[in-house]
Amino acid sequence: MLRQGGNAMDAAVAAAATLAVAIPHMNGLGGDAIALYYDAGADKVTAVNGSGRAPAAATVAQYRGLGHEAIPRRGPLSMSVPGVARAWEDCLLRWGSKSLRECLEPAIELAEEGVPIDRAQLEFLTGPVYAELASDFAPLADLFGAPAATRRLGTRLFQPLLSRTLRALAEGGAACFYEGAIAEALLRDLRAAGALISERDLAGHATEFGDSLAVPYHGRTVHAAPPNSQGLALVLLAGLDDVTASRRGKAPPAELGLDAAWYMRAKRSAFALRDRHAVDPARGRLPPDLLSRESLSRLAGSEVVADAEARAGGGDTSTLVVVDSAGNAVSWVQSLFEAFGSGIVSERTGIVLHNRLCLEQLNDDPRRGLRPGMRPFHTLCPSLVVGRRGCDMAIATPGDHGQPQTIYQVLRHVFVDAVPIQDAIERPRLRHDLGEVVMVEDRAPANWTDDLQASGYSIRDVGSWSRLMGGVNAVHRLSEDVWSAGADPRRSSYAVTRGR
Repeated sequence: MLRQGGNAMDAAVAAAATLAVAIPHMNGLGGDAIALYYDAGADKVTAVNGSGRAPAAATVAQYRGLGHEAIPRRGPLSMSVPGVARAWEDCLLRWGSKSLRECLEPAIELAEEGVPIDRAQLEFLTGPVYAELASDFAPLADLFGAPAATRRLGTRLFQPLLSRTLRALAEGGAACFYEGAIAEALLRDLRAAGALISERDLAGHATEFGDSLAVPYHGRTVHAAPPNSQGLALVLLAGLDDVTASRRGKAPPAELGLDAAWYMRAKRSAFALRDRHAVDPARGRLPPDLLSRESLSRLAGSEVVADAEARAGGGDTSTLVVVDSAGNAVSWVQSLFEAFGSGIVSERTGIVLHNRLCLEQLNDDPRRGLRPGMRPFHTLCPSLVVGRRGCDMAIATPGDHGQPQTIYQVLRHVFVDAVPIQDAIERPRLRHDLGEVVMVEDRAPANWTDDLQASGYSIRDVGSWSRLMGGVNAVHRLSEDVWSAGADPRRSSYAVTRGR
C-alpha cells in the first residue's frame, strides 16, 4: 500500500485486513481492534477504540436464568459486538487516502487464492487446542478442516465465504456489516447458535476516538490507549521507571536493562491500578492526577497491592505498526481474544466471533460486573513514543496480560540502554501474571532469578524464545530520515520497507 502511494493508515488497514485472512484463529471480522495514530502534521496522537459493547440482552439475570454461574469462556454467550469492520472504515475516512475497497483488495485476493500455511499455523491446526475446538464446534472444523487431516507446510487454506464477505464489505462499506446484507446473514447464524447480539446491538456500534494516555519517559513521551484498554498498565510502568530514575539521579540499576526485583514491585503496583480503572469510561473516569509526577512518586514508594485480576487469556492477537514517509505512524492491535474466539462460526459469512465478553463477571461489581451496553475490559495495548522530532517509535505485541510488560521492557532497552531495536526485541524477558510465579526465559541473567527468589518468587522456566513473552513489531527513528525496524523471533513477525 505504501508503494502505491498510500499513507500509514491506508497501509495499516490493508495489513490488518490481510492478517484477518492470513491468521484467522488469532483475529478477524468477528473481533475487535484498538489502535493509536500519530498525525505528523498536527503532532498529535489519537486513540482509536474499535471494541464492541455487551449486547442489550446480556444481563446477569439472563445468564443466571440459563443456568450459568459465570459467563461461558466459549460458545454463543461469550461474545460482544465485533468492532473491527467499523474501525477499518472509520480510520480510513478520518486519516486515509485510499478507499476501503482498495485497502481490502489484497485480503480478498488472499482469501480466494488461499493462505500458504506456515509453521506456526501448521502447529496450531494440528495441535490440541484446535482439536478440542473442532470437537466442540463442528462448523469450525467444516470451515478450516478436521484437526486430524493431513496438512503440510505450504499447503493453502482457502476461505471462499470470507472472501465473499470481504467483497461485500468493500462494496457496501461498514454499513453493510452492521445494518445491511452481511448483518442480516450474520444475525441469522448467531440467533441459530443462541447468541444474544441483536439488530439494534449491531446497528448501534460506533468507533470512538479520543486522547491517548501519556507519561514522560526519559526525555520522550510514551502513549498508550485509554480504558477499556489495559494501556494504563504500560504508562504506569513507564512513569514509575521515569520517576524512580529522577529520584536516584539515574536509571534503576540493572543487568540487561532490568532490575527484576524493582520491576516486580512496579508491575504489581501498575496492574493493581489497571484492575481498578481499566473499564468502560461510562463506569467511571480515571482520577485526573493518576499519571502526575506526584501520584507516580507516591505509588513508587507505596506498599505493593496483592493481585486482584484472575482472568487469563491465550495471547492470540495480531499486531502491526506502520510509519510512512511523512512521519505519520500507526500502532494497531486486533484480536479474537483466544484462538478462534467463541468457536462460533457464521456459516453464511465465514466469520468467526470473538469471546471477549467472557472477561466480565456475573455479579454487581461496579467495575467488572456484567452490564448491557458496556465495553468489556481489553488486553489490546498499542503504543507510540513521541519525541521532539515527532514519533520516535511505533510498537505493539500480542500476549494478553504480557503486552504492557513486554513493551515496557523493550522501551527500556532502547531508550535507557541505547540498544538497537532488533537487539532490544531479542533480549530475554520475564513476565508475571498472578501469584508468586514469574515466567523467565532461560537466557536471562542469573541474578534475575536470584533476586526474584530472594523476594519470595518462584521461577517458571519457559525456554529460550517463548511465545508467552509476545511477538514484538516495532519501528524506531534513528535520525531525521533514517528508521530501523525490528521483528520478534518468538512469533511470526516481519519487518518490511517500502524502498525508494
